[in-house]
Formats: sequence, structure tokens, C-alpha cells
Amino acid sequence: MSEDKSKNLIQIYQGLKHKYRNYDTRDALKRMQAFRKAIQALDERGFSVSLEILGSINFGIVEKQSDVDLILFHYCRIHKGQDECMPLCSNLSFEREIIAHTLCSHLHTEKIHIETLDCINLHHVANYITKRDKEHYPTVLRFLFYGTIGRPVNFSLVSKFYDILTEDSDIMKEFYKWGSEILSAYLQTSDHRLSFHKYNERILNLGLDLPEGLKKELEEYLD
Repeated sequence: MSEDKSKNLIQIYQGLKHKYRNYDTRDALKRMQAFRKAIQALDERGFSVSLEILGSINFGIVEKQSDVDLILFHYCRIHKGQDECMPLCSNLSFEREIIAHTLCSHLHTEKIHIETLDCINLHHVANYITKRDKEHYPTVLRFLFYGTIGRPVNFSLVSKFYDILTEDSDIMKEFYKWGSEILSAYLQTSDHRLSFHKYNERILNLGLDLPEGLKKELEEYLD
């Protein structure tokens, strides 16, 4: 896949998610507010965390029973020298607990299914930027990918990293190639395609029409 085509695929995806967010449901807005409350609660306890929200919240078409998929960015000194934080990392476990508790409290529900799909230790991103060590390069590509496809909460924590990385043309050239391959593979899954049909049905059920521009971009993306 050429650089122009790979970049275009990612840009189409970004355009789609922003267009769908014009239909943000009340539940989507309430959940985003709850996530901001959770980040504030963590900050008050000395934990610096940023999130990228995926799934239906990312596109704004949320119902009360919708699950939550997220990517978590944090600073973890326990695993600063390791590639990843382990699933039982005490910092990660505490952060997930506070997020789940805050969401349930704010949304007045006993339980909400939250899936942490990935976690990135920001120490590794910072180390790559200062030392350019190849060890953390795959982590940097994942970091850029999630920031491209997701819906951020507390973006200010990571904005300086994005600014530095996106200004590096060599990194971005590699990122567009790598990211488009990931996105292309995702496009082939039935779940991803069905998600758009689900979003469209929810919009139509609200008594609204899908603009021709949105239909065209969606067809271009899915093709």
C-alpha cells in the first residue's frame, strides 16, 4: 500500500468518526463526562492517566447497555524497565478500579462492562523521544495509532508527545504504513462492518437522515 493510500485510509476513518459524533447521544455525553470525573479522581490521588475511548463511544452512538472499550496511558515506575505493565500491575489495577467505580457512581448503575484493550507506559514513549532507542519504537507506533483512531480523555497529558512525534516525517511515514495495515485488517472483520450498520440504525431510529456526504465517505472507507 502506497504512503498516499495508507494515509488516506486513516484520514477517512478520522473524518468518519468526527461526522458520526455530530449525532452524540445523551448517553455518550454522560459517559464522556464520567470518564473526565474518573481522570480527575485519579489525579487527586497522584495518578496521571490519559485515555483513548474506542467502540461506540468513539463514534458517539451509545446506548445505556453499551460496553466500554478503552486504551489507558499512564506513568508506571514499577514497570519502567519492562516493555509492558503486567495485567496484575498494582498501578494499573488501581486505576481500572477507580475508573469503574467512578463510571458506575456517575451513571447510577451497579455495573458497567469496561474492557481495557491495551495499556501504554508513557515512560517508554518519553524514553524513545529522548534516546531514540529502537526497543520502544513499536510502543510509539501503538501510541500514535490509538491517538489517531480513538476519542481522548485528558489529552493534555500526552499532547507534547504527539506534537514531537507527528513533526517527525520519518516516523509518520512509517506510522501511516503500519497503521493502515492494522486498519485494513480490522476492516475485513465482520464486527467492524456491522458496527457501522448498528450506528446507522440508531441514527435512523432517532428520526434523522444520514447525509449523502457521510454515506459516500462510509462507502469509500468500507471499499
